[in-house]
Amino acid sequence: MKIVTLSTYPVSHPFHGGQRRLDAITRVLRGAGHEVTALPFFFGPHYPQHTADEALTALPGEMHGDIARAGLREDLHMHRMLHPGVPAFDAARQRLDQIRPDALHFEQPWLLPLLEALLDGLPEAERPAVVYGSQNIESVLVPERFRDETDALEQAATRHADMVVAVSAADAQVLEGWRAPGQGAPVVVAPNGCWPPALDTGAPRPIAEDYLMLAGSGHGPNAEGYWDVIGRIPGCIPPDGRLAVVGGVGDLLRADTRFRHFRKLNDHLVQITGRVEEDVLQALLTHAKGICLPIKSGGGTNLKTAEALLSLKPVIAMRPAFRGFEEAMSLGGVHVGETETEFRAHVRALFAGQLTGTRVAEDVARYTWDATLADLAPAYARLIPAARL
Repeated sequence: MKIVTLSTYPVSHPFHGGQRRLDAITRVLRGAGHEVTALPFFFGPHYPQHTADEALTALPGEMHGDIARAGLREDLHMHRMLHPGVPAFDAARQRLDQIRPDALHFEQPWLLPLLEALLDGLPEAERPAVVYGSQNIESVLVPERFRDETDALEQAATRHADMVVAVSAADAQVLEGWRAPGQGAPVVVAPNGCWPPALDTGAPRPIAEDYLMLAGSGHGPNAEGYWDVIGRIPGCIPPDGRLAVVGGVGDLLRADTRFRHFRKLNDHLVQITGRVEEDVLQALLTHAKGICLPIKSGGGTNLKTAEALLSLKPVIAMRPAFRGFEEAMSLGGVHVGETETEFRAHVRALFAGQLTGTRVAEDVARYTWDATLADLAPAYARLIPAARL
């Protein structure tokens, strides 16, 4: 089967959660024998690590300025920049004409209007099946002024699709409620997962002191979880310990006045690494005393939770971090705080060597991408009649 994916980011060098999920979907589908081609639409300067093929559908940075000046939202309104005559649109149309895919998989709802424009005028017999990959119920996460527009787009995406992929049973219930009366489009639950980490105890320590690791993208709720749970002063970190903050969330913290207000203390206890290459990330995971997930809000399921579980390290988390992973809270080495105070007490206990419980690979095998996405390839096979292949 020939499948084309549409996304608002490239996937050749996956870093943030959305990229990692789509990369995993692509790898699992290819492993099942499908031919998968990516058509990412993104602002080139935002993702400097992209391939020549991905550059064909990249947008120039000045277009992002047009969106910002209009008071619009990048993901929700990017499609307004894409129409016939724009090189990225024309390149995508040409690629679709060449490939003639059996299925178009659009990840997140943002590009539904673009998908419809790309398929405009195509005879019904030649139209590919449409798969909507939902990563969250986005309308509950966006700022209020964009909520109605996002809600309408998500509902339209659900009704338009021949199959919907949800990240949790809770999200699937919402998506099923949006389907048109009598519509039989299936909703497949494919939770977030992780590839088993390549931990190497021989790798040099990236940080000399004992440290607790926190990884997250530059997604607003990640930073707010930090401030709500850890606080302006990370008093739960001992003077000879460190909190290693990895990923785009560190940029949000460093730019916040709450971080700068206690700058000397935060600079001493909090080591912000920013985005790091995969080998550095694996070294950080290898030598961390534990992984913390100070998550208090958001939707879908958290990919970082799967990564923390598969690290086999102690995990300290707030309960919302285990949305969709509820059964994992009883595993060894998992310590869930019902309150911020309890979370911080777990952190102190970790540095004091008082946390107990361990996991082995067999305990967390169900959270690998191969396991969480196991139903996806068979669902695709049912989607396309054999006579059409």
